[in-house]
Amino acid sequence: MAGRGRKPKSDAIARAHREPAVTYIEPSDMVVPDVVAANPLMLECWEWTVGNGRFTEADTPQLVMLAYWWAVARQCMANLGTQTGVVTKIDTISGPRQDPDIRTLQLATNQMRQLSSELGVSPLARQRMGLMQVATMTLAADLPQRVFRMLDEHGD
Repeated sequence: MAGRGRKPKSDAIARAHREPAVTYIEPSDMVVPDVVAANPLMLECWEWTVGNGRFTEADTPQLVMLAYWWAVARQCMANLGTQTGVVTKIDTISGPRQDPDIRTLQLATNQMRQLSSELGVSPLARQRMGLMQVATMTLAADLPQRVFRMLDEHGD
């Protein structure tokens, strides 16, 4: 078979693929917030994440929070580390119990995972975002046809 679907009408309007209205900022143009610049761990995460140049200024608050939770996670990992390995339990009067840094590390990890997914930092999140763009473009292309069809049916 040569092609699938309906043949386009002779008077159909050709629509060109347009670039999105969002302007991406080069990594060097993105201003590092003061709170991030003051903390070396947050700055490390900022430079690592923003270095790919896919973010806009509107993403700054989420990027700051990602950098914050990165610093929290790194601090927890440093607190848990010892010369002999990783401490998972601490001794108290009532006996050994889980180190509170483990729960904080779990919280930080979950927050980073959620923010990374929203920002498209991980490869899986970027793939999902791409699928959403395709679905949005399909809906946008199909919408005028639906409107015209509805007007034709109810136009009398």
